[in-house]
Amino acid sequence: MILNEKIDHHSHKPVIVIFCISTLVLFFFSSLRHSLFQSGALDLGFFDQGIWLLSQGMIPKSSLIDIHLLGDHAAFILYPLSLLYKINPDIHWLFLVHATTISVGIFPIVILSKRNGLDSKQIYLILLIYLFSPILFNANSTYDFHPDIFAVPCLLWGILYAEENKLAHFLSTLFVLVSAKAVFLLTAVSIGIWLIFKKKKLMGSIAITFGIVWLLIAIQLVMPAFDAGAGRFAARYGSLGSSYLEILINLFIKPNLILSKIFSIDSLLYLLLLFIPVIWCLKYADKKLLLIIFPTVIMSILSDDPQQRYLANHYPLPILPILIVMVISGINEFVKEKKWSYRFILFWTVLAFVTMSRLNLFMGEYLQSLDTWQANNEAIALVKNQGSILTTHEIAPHVTHRPLVKLAFSNSEPNLEEFDYILLNTRHFGYQSNRDYALNLVEKAKKIPSLKLKYQKDDVFLFSKNDL
Repeated sequence: MILNEKIDHHSHKPVIVIFCISTLVLFFFSSLRHSLFQSGALDLGFFDQGIWLLSQGMIPKSSLIDIHLLGDHAAFILYPLSLLYKINPDIHWLFLVHATTISVGIFPIVILSKRNGLDSKQIYLILLIYLFSPILFNANSTYDFHPDIFAVPCLLWGILYAEENKLAHFLSTLFVLVSAKAVFLLTAVSIGIWLIFKKKKLMGSIAITFGIVWLLIAIQLVMPAFDAGAGRFAARYGSLGSSYLEILINLFIKPNLILSKIFSIDSLLYLLLLFIPVIWCLKYADKKLLLIIFPTVIMSILSDDPQQRYLANHYPLPILPILIVMVISGINEFVKEKKWSYRFILFWTVLAFVTMSRLNLFMGEYLQSLDTWQANNEAIALVKNQGSILTTHEIAPHVTHRPLVKLAFSNSEPNLEEFDYILLNTRHFGYQSNRDYALNLVEKAKKIPSLKLKYQKDDVFLFSKNDL
């Protein structure tokens, strides 16, 4: 049994093996989902097209939603990923980066556990809790690629470096954290507050200052320079105000708006589901760590968009590493008090994964479109060049390596003559579309002289310009 293995300073082989297995398993599931045409243009296609454009020396402004990579969340961390696309432009790089980033979190977990005096059985148990987290699996395998994933190892390493008083290393993790998503500057500030409570006033003050400076850079300079600015995200909090300034003022003059959201059934259910996988250790854990997750939790609760409280997507990712550190801080006391603790923790971890992960999608919903899988792939193979294309939300990530990709959403009226390719699946028409709309597009395309029906099989249609 792996739980009986020993971790010591002379042999890291078991941990490296776990890292490799974890990376391969996570990479397999995200690649499988993509191959089954269950990934989407939003947001996988957006990031893939933007990074591909960058690797080709073009402006990384995605045609899918007409937003620059930096205009989205000031995610500078996406720029180095374009170097991988220079080696070979393949969307699977994103899946590999996602899986590797998650697995890298294993190493600071082990070191933090040793610092807390945990034995090998406890360390492997915590690794199991981490790797079997429903939040991690769902964000990796059922919700596309998002740079939010970098928050997971960054927070784990950052807490470790803070504990070891390694200021330069700590600041480097904060830089990577905020470069993954501008809003993580709030997490940087909350880490600073946590450090002040831990009597590390200098490091804490630096973290708070760093977060505030990044706020000014990202919100006032970067995002407005590449897009309409961060104000477009204020719409998620429209019930609290029409601008960030108004929302901030309402926090003080209209507390009832805030309290009604915080003490709602929706919010309480969100919090319950968030903490359930580790609820057994909360009594014994370091409660000060909750300061770090406060910004993420409160933003999710106050948002008008229920997706931010949906644990199957990427929004809870910055919370997970803090929950793991809380487990590290509390597991020793828990096992001293409960003789049956190890079996219970193992059972509870597996139960939480089985009931809260979306693994069942790979045995059900994701297989429902297999009847057009071959036709989709054959049609995509006939898209020979980087010409413009109109296609469905689910097919789009397979053809995003081109300057112009548009989505066949039922609320749009595209000019079919402007596209070199039109690729539609009228049987599985996809997100924000319907069968009648898809069939109507097909009939319109058939009447355009410059377009030729190049492929038709199993309700999959590919049109291309006559000269292609």
